[in-house]
Amino acid sequence: MSVLSDKEKLVLEAIVKFFILNANPVASNYVARHSALAFSPATIRNIMYSLEEKGYIYQPHTSAGRVPTTRGYRFYVDHMMRRARLSTGQKETIKKAVFQNPGDFETVLKEASRILAHLSQQLSVIISPEFDEGVFHRMDITRLSSERLLLILSIKSGMVKTILLEVSSYLRDEHLNSLCNILNERLHGLKVREIRAKFREIVQDIADDKSGLIPLFSKAAHKIFDFSGENEVFLTGTHNILRQPEFANSIKVSSVVELLEDKNLVIHLLDDDIPDQKLSIKIGEEIREKKMKNCSIISARYRIGNMSGTLGVIGPIRMDYSYLVPLVDFTANFLSDSLGEN
Repeated sequence: MSVLSDKEKLVLEAIVKFFILNANPVASNYVARHSALAFSPATIRNIMYSLEEKGYIYQPHTSAGRVPTTRGYRFYVDHMMRRARLSTGQKETIKKAVFQNPGDFETVLKEASRILAHLSQQLSVIISPEFDEGVFHRMDITRLSSERLLLILSIKSGMVKTILLEVSSYLRDEHLNSLCNILNERLHGLKVREIRAKFREIVQDIADDKSGLIPLFSKAAHKIFDFSGENEVFLTGTHNILRQPEFANSIKVSSVVELLEDKNLVIHLLDDDIPDQKLSIKIGEEIREKKMKNCSIISARYRIGNMSGTLGVIGPIRMDYSYLVPLVDFTANFLSDSLGEN
């Protein structure tokens, strides 16, 4: 990346800020009149020419002002951006979204996604944790009929999975209760992926299984203890993207909306290359999906025990990074602190 002089940094910062604010190409006269820079329009034009040659800004058409490139935004975010302070009201709004539904994990994430979309005025995405890394909490078996049982598995964090079991004969309640007690003791503290992989080994010495379910469980362990497909994606605020001038073109917005309807792709977009427990900013062409080249993604990890999920915002490259970065960061940290306690 080309080295920038102090003057070039100041002009680049002004261009980025003005373009984020107005969504219009920024002219040298505008910078001279509306910034605190003590440069003449002619000096600013020369600096703009230099920045354009170095790939930090570009001119969308002849006689227009300049627009930041992905490189220009990246330099601004990494070297010049100053994080805004969230107001007490904004923080309280986020806290309320989490605390008003204690114990209801899914509702908490839905409400947090709604509030994040409202406060950011962008598209908000929250991905539930990788429950496959969750720690086994307990198992219960409920009788539905003489030949149908409901298996209820829960992991620490509140995630519950139910499975319908068909049995060939009537099983006595005391035998079912005894099996639950044995398995709850054996599986306590293990990750569900470990249980799935080693279930036969874990139960091989159980000789007093009067229920006869151990062989059935062993045969179906790869399905019973599979939480890998339980990720939920809570996506809110599509209307916020529709209001952005960058997406006035119906083709551009339809391609983005079409992509975001794919749950697995959304997970990939937010989780791709994000460092654990750190915040990630992917700008325009840095996003591997070509149809997202007009967008940026700010995302962060949140943790519940040993499991991690991801949340973030998706919007146009011309987003207010100085405000959105602390907003995403605070939301992720607060979710980790509050859900971790539960």
